[in-house]
Amino acid sequence: MSQETPQQGKPRWNGVSIAIFVLGLLILVPSGLCTGLGLVFALSPYGIVDLSMIGLILTIGGLPIAIGVALVYAGLKSRQRD
Repeated sequence: MSQETPQQGKPRWNGVSIAIFVLGLLILVPSGLCTGLGLVFALSPYGIVDLSMIGLILTIGGLPIAIGVALVYAGLKSRQRD
């Protein structure tokens, strides 16, 4: 019996994988920066945001970050092998 070997080769970008990856980055980067900045303001000793807002910041900012990460991961996984 012969077993199929997995395809060995360098992954290539195609149009769909580039589009998914770029869309994920367009969601991930701004939402990550905004959430991070909100957390910095909440955790700083001279912060303008109260510490009780950390949960709200993570709840509202966490969903777009998770969607962006999922799209970036899907874009990387959808690349075709040679």
